[in-house]
Order: sequence, then C-alpha cells, then structure tokens
Amino acid sequence: MKHRRFISSAIAAIMLFGVVSTTPSYAMLESDVQVQEKTGQPFSSYWYPNELLQWNPKTDKDAKFNVGTVPLKKRESADKVKDSQDENAKVISLAIANKTTSSTPSQGKNDMEGYNFSYWQYIDTLVAWGGSAGEGLIVPPSADLIDAAHTNGVPVLGTIFFPPVEYGGKDAWLDEFLQKDADGTFPMAKKLIEVAKYYNFDGWFVNQETGGKGTSNLKPERAKLMKEFLAYLQEIKSDNMEIIWYDSMIDDGRIFWQNSLTEYNKNFLGDESNKLSDGIFLNFWWTNNRMAVVDPDNVDNQIIYTNTGNELKESGELAEYMGRSKYDLYAGIDVQANGYNTQIKWDRLFPEGKEANTSLGLYFPSWTYDSSSTIDEFLEKEERFWINENGDPRKDSSNEWKGISNNIVEKTPITELPFVTNFSMGNGKFFNVNGEEVSHDEWNHRGMMDVLPTYRWIVDNKKNNLEASIDYNESYYGGNSIALEGSLAKNGTTKIKLFATDLDDLKNNTEISIKYKEDGSKANIKLELVFKDKGSKVIDLKTSKDGKWIDATASLSQYKKDEIEEISLIVDSKDISNSYKLNLGQLSVTDSKQKLNVSKVKDLKVEDFKVIDNYYGNVRLTWSRSSENVSHYEVYMEDSQGNRELVGSTPTNAFFISDIERELSLDTKTKFIVKPVNELFETDNKNEASITVEWPKLEVPKANFEMSDPIVAPGQSITLTDKSLAGETVKWKIEGIHKNEELEGNEVTVKFDKPGVYSLTQIVSNAAGETVNHKEDYIVVSSQSKDGLKNLALNKDAKANAEVNENESAKFAFDGRLNSKWCTLGESGNWIEVDLGKENIIKELRMSHAQAGGEAASMNTSEYTIEISQDGENWVELDDIKGNNKAVSRNDLNYELARYVRVKINKSEQGSGGATRIYEIEVLGIDSDKILVLDNKEVLYQLNNTINILEKEYYKLGIQNNDFETLLNKCKNIVDKVEVEIEDIVEAENDLISAFEILKIQ
Repeated sequence: MKHRRFISSAIAAIMLFGVVSTTPSYAMLESDVQVQEKTGQPFSSYWYPNELLQWNPKTDKDAKFNVGTVPLKKRESADKVKDSQDENAKVISLAIANKTTSSTPSQGKNDMEGYNFSYWQYIDTLVAWGGSAGEGLIVPPSADLIDAAHTNGVPVLGTIFFPPVEYGGKDAWLDEFLQKDADGTFPMAKKLIEVAKYYNFDGWFVNQETGGKGTSNLKPERAKLMKEFLAYLQEIKSDNMEIIWYDSMIDDGRIFWQNSLTEYNKNFLGDESNKLSDGIFLNFWWTNNRMAVVDPDNVDNQIIYTNTGNELKESGELAEYMGRSKYDLYAGIDVQANGYNTQIKWDRLFPEGKEANTSLGLYFPSWTYDSSSTIDEFLEKEERFWINENGDPRKDSSNEWKGISNNIVEKTPITELPFVTNFSMGNGKFFNVNGEEVSHDEWNHRGMMDVLPTYRWIVDNKKNNLEASIDYNESYYGGNSIALEGSLAKNGTTKIKLFATDLDDLKNNTEISIKYKEDGSKANIKLELVFKDKGSKVIDLKTSKDGKWIDATASLSQYKKDEIEEISLIVDSKDISNSYKLNLGQLSVTDSKQKLNVSKVKDLKVEDFKVIDNYYGNVRLTWSRSSENVSHYEVYMEDSQGNRELVGSTPTNAFFISDIERELSLDTKTKFIVKPVNELFETDNKNEASITVEWPKLEVPKANFEMSDPIVAPGQSITLTDKSLAGETVKWKIEGIHKNEELEGNEVTVKFDKPGVYSLTQIVSNAAGETVNHKEDYIVVSSQSKDGLKNLALNKDAKANAEVNENESAKFAFDGRLNSKWCTLGESGNWIEVDLGKENIIKELRMSHAQAGGEAASMNTSEYTIEISQDGENWVELDDIKGNNKAVSRNDLNYELARYVRVKINKSEQGSGGATRIYEIEVLGIDSDKILVLDNKEVLYQLNNTINILEKEYYKLGIQNNDFETLLNKCKNIVDKVEVEIEDIVEAENDLISAFEILKIQ
C-alpha cells in the first residue's frame, strides 16, 4: 500500500469564462462537480452573489474542510535596522495565492509547488486575490492560507470582484449583491460576515469595476446604495474585521480610477464619524508622469493631467482632514508583469528623510512564484523582492527597486510563550518527525508553515564565511530547515540574527532550546539574547543527542523578570573547514515544567471513501477538535503488516487523503490514524484515534503501459514502462519477423537490430487473475526515423475561423511556446488548421490545453475532432475525442499521410463553457510521404511465408538447382534487409514462384 504522488502544475492565472453548477447552496463549476463526484476532492469556496445568499455551511459538504483554525497571533514592531524604514506605514498584499478561483483544493496538495509566501514580517494584510466572471465573484481565502497568515500574525481577507464589462461583468450581479430588505438591512452583508466568522478569516477586499466612464454609466443611485451597504457592513462587523475598498467607483456611479484620494472617491472611505471602509487601495497611476482625471464640466470627457508628484502627500492630508489616518490609504503598485523590475517613483510615497505619505499596496507580488520555474528561483526572487540584491535588510540597494525592507520595519508574532518553530515553509520533498522520515512524498500544506526568521538574512562573519538559506534537504520536523553553510576559520565567529521578539513572561522554569546538526566540522554553538534595557547576553548551551540531531538547551531562570527582544545564534569555530554546514531544525522558548495536555481524538469519521478503478482510494476524514493546546494533527495510514506512513498533517479537524494505492489482496482493509500534536510538538499514542475502511473485492488488473518511442531506428532501443492498475507481475512479448522475445518486469528495455514492424503483448496479473493487452504492429523500426518523430507543424502556416484578438490568433498555437495561445469564444463550432507544407506521414497529435498554460483544469478542451486533408478542401475524420480532461492530450494518428491537419472544437471546456484555449498543437511525424517498413509490411510477410513453404517443398523434391537456390537466397536477403521497395519484393517473389513451378515439371 502506497500513497501515490500526484503532480499538478503550479502557475497563477485569472479565468474569464466558465459555467456553474446549479446546486443552490453548494456552488461549483460543473467541471469541479464532476471531479468531486469521482474523487471526493474538497474545494475551496467561490460564489456568485445569489449562490452566497443561499449558502449554508450545514449543506455545504466542503465547508468544514475550508475552516482556518489558527487564531490570529498578536504582533509587535521590531527595532529599525536602517534609517529609511518607516515605523507607521503599512503594507497590503494582493496576491494570487491560489492559481485559480475554481479547482483549488481546500488544504494543499501532494506536491511541493505553490506560492508559499514567507516574508510575513513586511506585510500587515494579505488579500487572497481571486474571482472571475466565469468562475465566481466572491472568493474567501483557502484554509491553509488562513492558518499560515494567522500563525504569522497577519490578517487575511477574501475578495469580492465585480469585473469590468469587457471581462464579463454584469449589472445583474451588482443588483443581486446590493439588494436591500424592507427593514433597511442588506442580506449580503450578513452573509459576508457569516462566511468570515465560519471560515475564521478577517474581512473582505471590495473591487467594484463593473461599469465605465461616460453618460451611459452615470448611476448615482447605485453608488449611494453601495455606500449604504458599506456603512451597514461597518455597523455589523467586529472591530477586528477589515473592509478594504478599491479605488474604482466614484460618487456618480461611474468607474473612474482616481489614483489618489479625491473629492470623487473619498466618500467610499468615509470620515471619522461615518467610516465606510477601513482602508482604500489607490489605483496604480500615481507613479506615472500623466493620468486621466475627471472633467467636472463634461461627463463624457476626461482631462489628461500631468502629475506633480505631490498626489500621495495631498491624499494623506485629505485623509487626515477627514479625521482618518493617512496610513488607511494604500498607494498601489502593479508588479504583475515585471516584479522588481517595475519602474516606481518611490520618493512620491517614501520621501527621503520624511515619514511616508501613505501606506503601500502591492498588486501581484506573487509574480515571484509565477515567473519562476524552480523552487530555488522562487526563493531567490522572493529575497530580491522583499529584501534586496544583497540578501541583508541592513544594506542599501544600488538598484531602483530597493526591496520592501528598505522602507518597512519588520514585525514579529513572537509575543507569548510557548514559542516553537521548526522553520517550516509549509512544503517539502519529504516529511520528517523528530528528525526521522515518515513520508518520502512531496507535500504542500501552507497551514503547516511556521514563523520564519524575522531577518533574512543578517549574518555577521568574523574570519568565517557562512551564508544562510532555506534548506529543503534537511529537516527536524516538516520539510526544511535553516542552513548556515560555507567555510570556518580557526577561532572564527559567525552570528546570525534570527528573531525579533516581545517575550516578557519569562519564569523560573523558562528555557531556550535548539535542535541542530553539523557536517564538515564541529563548532561551539551558542545563543545571544538581547534584553530590553539590559543589552545582550551570550548563552551557553548544554547538548545531548537526539537521533542524528543535537538538542542544545539553556535555562533562562536568571532572566525571569526580563524581556527578550532579539534571539541570535552564534557559531564559534575551533578548526579550519572549507565545507562546513549547520542545519538549524528547531528553536523553542518554553516552560520546562509546563504540561500541555491534549485530549484523545474523538468522533473520527470517514465522511466519504471514493474508490477509483478498483485500485486508488480517496478518503475524507473529520473529527472533533480538542479544546486546547493542539498545534496540529498528524494523519497516518497503516497497512495489514502494521507499517505506518504519514499521509498528511493539518491544524484543522478535517483532512482529505488522495491517491492511496490498495494492497493487492482479494479483500483489503486500510486503517487511518489521527494523532494530536501539542504546541510543544509532543505526541502521545494514547490520544490518537483510528478508523478502518474496507475496499471492494480485488479485480483483475487494468493493463496499460507507456512506450518511450513509437518509432526508432535499427540499433536503437525502446523502454516499456508498466502503467497498469492493480498489477503484481508484468510480462512482455515482442513478435516480428526478426524478433521473438519475452521479458518480465515493470520496466524493460528492448533493442532492435533489424528494421520492421513488431507486435507487442503485455500480460499483467494479480491475485484475481490476469489481463492480456495485445497491440498488433505496434512498434516501428525504420532507418527513416534516426532522428525520431519531428514536430512537423512548428511555425507552419495556420488559420482558424475565429480569434479573441490578433495576439491570440491561430499562429500562436504552433509557435513552440506555452506562454502564448489560440483563444476564441464559443462552446463549439470553432476550428483551427495547419498546413504542413507538403504531404508527410503523421503519427501523433499532441495538444496543450488551458491547464498546460497555467489556467484552470476546468478550461481544458473536452471534445474535439481531428481531420486530415491532402488538398485543404476534402477532409477525412481520423478521431472524435470525447471526455478529455488532460492538460496535454495525445492522440494516435496511425501513420496517416496528410498535408493539412484540422482540429474542430465540439466542447470547449469541461463544463458548458464559453472559450477555447489551445496553447500548442504539435503534429508529430516523419518528414517523408511514406515509411517503407509500413508500406511493404504485408508483401514482406507474404514473401517470408512463400520462402518457408517453397524451401520445404524444394527439399522434398530431392534435387539441387543453383538457379533456384540463388533466387531463394536473394529473397531471404530481401527479408533480412526489410527496407526494400514493394515492386522489388513482389518481383522477387514472382521469380521464386515461377522458378519452383519449372522445377516441379522437370
């Protein structure tokens, strides 16, 4: 029994089209409904207004999986590390933390890819940006994001997005949202509060962009109603809930971005006595040289205004005149396209030597993830974006983008005891518990993220040369640790400042502890604590072994009335080493006598158990949450031999386990164990609970395989890889004129010395029986394929019946890139074709759909027809595909001859959606109008058969004839050579038959 790894793409995108299920209180796209019916996967919520009005968590079976459970931690500001940092300015981050509005798993996934943001010390609010016309407009943050933000003391908001009309926005949605009861209350406002309380997040970001400029968009009544709605929301929400307004709608109802606080948008913020929003996100164009402003005398006109550079300063002054803080204004910068290469006039926001004019708003800082192809690249870009190119917040940047740390003071959530961090990033290549690997699979659950170092990085070397980084290769608990790596000098010292803290509740039994391991040398490891008003103290540590890790501890009893403000780690080297590495796996400040007892897990239930193809299983587990002291839960799977494997960990009391591989016994049972872990990361087996599921009776395997190449040249090899479900043993047979070979194993490699066409048989068996999978004439060996299959369609002339715009025309589906596409509206009836330039043998059509380009799986083309033509006028249908849900589809074209290839779209999306998105179409084949071994196969087999028959008859005659034997050898040479023209084969066979007929009558 294994937990299968499932890889999914990790690139952010906003979708514009789609179709929704009609289920009233449980709204999802039709494609998500279909996936959930098959797999049981819980999805993070998204709604249109009327759907949310009907939402009820009791009837939403995903609701309990979407609840964040970590309380919002209190934070304090650290001391400034450079003069340019502003102590009052705030930062709001609008990040696409989940790549799509729809199809987002409630709690992480089975690979480590994802936007695992960790520079929480530089932001004050996170907005989980999402919403689209085709998926849903009201999007709460996913549970894992809520918990990650709260662990780090950052409030997280959901998004309410009314898109521009050109992107599918509808007035009807606004009318539904703003409907008002007879008693003057707003049902939607109540629902928004209900959702935020139930899911445990902290408010909403309201982005109303449906409408436009000009007389036809004058709707002062709507603007008035929106203000009433915001006022009512303020009235019923709790004080710690935030409502942030986006600078879009103005008082007369038009959409007219002001880019500053003006007389036209200030009333959506509200004054001291009538607050409508807790903050306003100002549009991005304050940093431009010019922008459009309202013409007060002509609604249908706009004035082009030259910015003075004082717009933000004047905005702050207007806010203060209204009795509001200027830091309730967030000057927006759009980094979606260029990240830290975006040109910003920073002095307009942060004037040198003065306090900030407003707070800072970031749109799409998740660019760091979207533009990266590896985890390492993502971490590098994060450091450059938030810190600087030096990787040290104290240092000045020589670039225009100074790093957010240049102007923003770090904040810390380390304000109370106990404090324990394993430095977890919330993902990993494996999962360790107390230094031992309990799962070898990749994982991502941001709810398991810890508090990372406040300072990334402040490292001071004296003689030594060590650098700090996130290390995904070593972990004490979770999937990573902090590494200090480099060279040590004799009697050298390195100090890394780790955390700013505000710990003032030290007691007699308070102790500080670290878990670490060393490689390359041994050093003296110490801690340095900075105490308020008392300066720094170096703390020596007592060490003991903890498996492969060292447990180093010191009592803080002598400091029981002091307040810790900073924690640093010191490496004192004794010997020289050019390859020293220290991994810091855990740091804790705790009460050594405190017992954080947790109760036994209760009410463990299997909410759903889906079995897929009799082999894979998906399970929804829920249980009652312990009342206190629980940090999170470890979830294990146990096989019939009692072997346990961690299948996940979560702070919540609901968890989904996917892609479990059953044991291959006729009757299979699988046990699941849920174990509570307290805030000190301690567990006790007596508190765990278990539950068992029974699988249906084992069936014979579903045989399937992958072949490395469908066509190879003589002397080359192919690899056959078993992809069967529920198979225990796999046997292979390869049969042809020049090869009859049998092999066994899940993966075998076969070399072909002679050209020809070969049949393949796969035999897969288990305790229930065997399945035979025969493929006639499946492997082609030809000297014409020495370079393999070629993409014959690359950059060839293409056309389509329609396109959204010239930047998404047909040619972009054949340019060899996955960052461009052919896109057209409509559910069916669209087509795209390519001219290969001449007739060629084509073997495979490979098509990259929406998901391959980073969009939602729900947007993958579902149904399409493949046609070919010799002249571009008369078409022959080759295949009619239904039910495709893959990001990249591969369709066998069976070595057909064609010059033109056409794809007709019969169903553009998984639901009843409205757009086709094809990122690439590859037509793989041979640059020739024939493959000889395929053309001559039948006559060659016939010749071989004739040789066998006539040779036997010849020997029966008991004579010797040199002429006949010469012809016989000639025919044998043809069979041995294989690649001979049909005419020559037929002629040789006829000559042989004729010669034998003459012999018979002599």
